[in-house]
Amino acid sequence: MTLQTVTGVAQGDMGAGTGGQLTRLGLRVITTLTGRSGRSRGLAEKAGMEDVGNDAALITEADMFLSILPPGSAVDLAKTMAGHIEASGKSILYIDCNAIAPTTKQEVQSIIEGAGGRFMDIGILGNPPSPTSNKTRYYASGPHGADVAALKDFGLEIIPCGDEIGRAAAIKMCFASMTKAMIAMAAETFAAAEALGVYKEVEHELRTGQTKGFEWAAKRVTGTPPKAYRWVYEVEEIGKTFAAVGLPAATCMGGAEMFQIIADSPLGEEIVEDRKRGTTLEDCSKLTAEYLAAKNG
Repeated sequence: MTLQTVTGVAQGDMGAGTGGQLTRLGLRVITTLTGRSGRSRGLAEKAGMEDVGNDAALITEADMFLSILPPGSAVDLAKTMAGHIEASGKSILYIDCNAIAPTTKQEVQSIIEGAGGRFMDIGILGNPPSPTSNKTRYYASGPHGADVAALKDFGLEIIPCGDEIGRAAAIKMCFASMTKAMIAMAAETFAAAEALGVYKEVEHELRTGQTKGFEWAAKRVTGTPPKAYRWVYEVEEIGKTFAAVGLPAATCMGGAEMFQIIADSPLGEEIVEDRKRGTTLEDCSKLTAEYLAAKNG
């Protein structure tokens, strides 16, 4: 497949990071910025993504469509774009790269293929690509792997993992369980310690007795507030994935609830580029505990 233009939706950290990697190696990446925030506009501009102004053009002008957005919006975006795919009569390759369960990927597949498009499943692991670091892994499954492999020419590490839609999603869900669910547990642990008045003692014991684990938790909990709203649905999707094979979903659902608490608290107002609150583990825990105390009266 000869690639000239790829659609990238949306313009968050991973979407803009991926788009930027593609544009740096000469691929045209188009998007729409109508109704997007100033932050999204800035990320898209920095990544070299081109605003084409309307959704229909995202199909008619592109060779491939990359859906990379908060996971709770994946199905709705597919429904929106399905109408444009059908109207265009173009069998565009639509690649869902979102952190959703295999069964949700299959739901998106049904929507896109029902409109006449082709479909592939990608699970993204690691931090977004940047001009100084490009270690992101893109696991790809589905029947059009040869076409997706064209993205390797533009700096993406595409890792084939089978012809079945949902395999890439399963890898992402299992990987994310060992990161996001553990972050939620750590955030809950330290918020509880703060609420119970024993934060200093718990911090001391974990810092001295579980040094590497404490350092991992501290870094990730303090990095969570700007992302918590996105992780609610992702962790619910992990629970959905596990439940489908007979495992308990409760651990993941509790993690989703914890991320919702963070998103609803003053910490949820934070943005990545301009952190003001919750920049230390103690402050994150204190703000969360104060929010819960006020909420529960």
